[in-house]
Amino acid sequence: MKNKFKFFGMLLLGGLIFASLAITSCKKDDPDPDDGKINPSTIAASNLVAYFSFEGNGNDEISAMTPSNSSTTTTTFVEGRRGKAFQGATDKNSGLLYTLPANSKLKTLKAFSFSVWLKQVPNTIETTDAPEQMVFQLDGKGDWIWGNLFLLQHRNWPEGDTEQALNFAEMDCYFWKDDSEDWKGQRGNGWYVDVTAPQWRHITCTYDNVTSKFHAYVNGVHVTAFDGSEYMGTERWQRDGEDLPLGDLKFNSPEKFAIGAWANRLAGELQDDDWASPFKGLIDELRIYDRGLTAAEVKDLYDAEITQIN
Repeated sequence: MKNKFKFFGMLLLGGLIFASLAITSCKKDDPDPDDGKINPSTIAASNLVAYFSFEGNGNDEISAMTPSNSSTTTTTFVEGRRGKAFQGATDKNSGLLYTLPANSKLKTLKAFSFSVWLKQVPNTIETTDAPEQMVFQLDGKGDWIWGNLFLLQHRNWPEGDTEQALNFAEMDCYFWKDDSEDWKGQRGNGWYVDVTAPQWRHITCTYDNVTSKFHAYVNGVHVTAFDGSEYMGTERWQRDGEDLPLGDLKFNSPEKFAIGAWANRLAGELQDDDWASPFKGLIDELRIYDRGLTAAEVKDLYDAEITQIN
C-alpha cells in the first residue's frame, strides 16, 4: 500500500511540474500585445496641447482644430515616418493654415516643447538670398513677420564650397516674450542638421520658463555647434548684461497657425512673397507641449517614436 501511495504521489508531483512548465512556456510564448511599441503620446501626456499625425489630413488630434484652407490647398499626404506624412511642395499655397480657437492653449504658452520628424530634401538649401523654408509658424502682432513661435530651415551661410554650406541645414527656432525689457524675440539657431541624404530626423526644441533655458535635440541627442563644441544658445536673458532671466513667455495676439508655409498675418492667409518659402520636404508627427521637457523625457519620446516607425 505504501508503494502504491508513493507511486500516485510521484504522478501528482510530475503533473504539477508539467503544468508549471506549460504555464511558464505559455507566458514566454505569449505575444506582446503592443508588439514592442510605445505610444509617444504617453510621454508628458498631460502637457501635450497639439498633435498632428497627418494621417491623410491636417487635423489636430488634441483640440480637433482643422485647417481652414483644406479645401483649396494643394497639400498632399504620402508615406511618412509613421503612417502618412505632410508632403511639402514648391507651390506657395501648399501649406496648412489654421484659425486658432478662442480657447487654444497655443495662445498662452509660457514655455514650450515641440517635436517633429523632418525629411529634408538635398539640393534645395541655397547659400544665397533664397527663401527660407518654414516648418511651422504661430503668427502674432508683436513681430508681423516672425510671429510668436516657429521652426524654419535657414538658407545656409557662409557661402562657398564648404561642408557646412553644402551638407548641413541650419535650423532656427524663434519664440516671443511680449513684456520683455529688451529682447522680446528670441532665436534658438546656430545648430545644424545633416542633409546629405534624404533621411528622417527627429527634431525637438524646448524652452523652460523656470530655468530660462532653451535646448534643441536631433534624434534625442542635444545639439552642439557645427565644430562639435558646446551649444552656446542655452541660457536666455531679457536684456544686455545677462542679469535678468527671460522667464515666462508672453505671446502677442496669435490668430493663425501655419504648417509647411509662412502665415501672412496682415492678409490672414499663407504668405506668398518670394522671400517666404514653403517647406519642400516631409513633415510628420508634430507635437507641441506647454512646458519644457527634460533631456530624459526627450530621449524617452524619441525612443518611443522609434518603435512606431514604418
